Amino acid sequence: MKLEYVKLHEIEEADVNPKDHDIGEIYMSMKRFGFTEPPVRNETTGKLVAGHGRIETLKVLEGEDITKPPTNIKLDEEGNWLIPVIAGIHFESDDEAKAYLIASNRLTEVGGWKNEELVDLLQDVAVNTEDLAGTGYQLEDIENLLDDLEGKIYIEEDIAEPDDETIVRFKLGRYKFGVDADYFYDWEAEKIKELGSNSPQALTDWIKQQLGL
Repeated sequence: MKLEYVKLHEIEEADVNPKDHDIGEIYMSMKRFGFTEPPVRNETTGKLVAGHGRIETLKVLEGEDITKPPTNIKLDEEGNWLIPVIAGIHFESDDEAKAYLIASNRLTEVGGWKNEELVDLLQDVAVNTEDLAGTGYQLEDIENLLDDLEGKIYIEEDIAEPDDETIVRFKLGRYKFGVDADYFYDWEAEKIKELGSNSPQALTDWIKQQLGL
């Protein structure tokens, strides 16, 4: 495997690629972050098996006649865009190459998200940079994720704080709490007894009621 720089319009795409691409989102991401994910070329055929959306987006950008290409794209003496391509990859058969093309797209879809951690990251980016452009998310997406998370409690294990006090952190939607561990577990046991249920949902509903949610 090696990295080669190839003229943009000399890059050959696969004969068939069933994946649709949001060129607008890739465009915004590339404008913000540059070109960071080289496409993959099948040396047996000389055609791509991954990275078609990024190549399509580069062609759109080049068509805008901008003077400077995205970061990590080089220019030759004639002004042609030179694209880094992962080369030297060989597949045993055309079917294996097709399988990789499918896998390179599908595997990013099947994992899902840890929504509570995603929200934290999005909020950090939105607050600290005031810009979600290129992430594929909008501010309203954060609100939708928070709405989905409300009604669920996420409790972390005891955490040792710098002052050596042990606390329990838990989140309820957009609300975060840090409570002394001994107090929390005493309170939890008492509340479970009072509610007559050790169901997490019963505890969640009680907290939501107290918060006016």
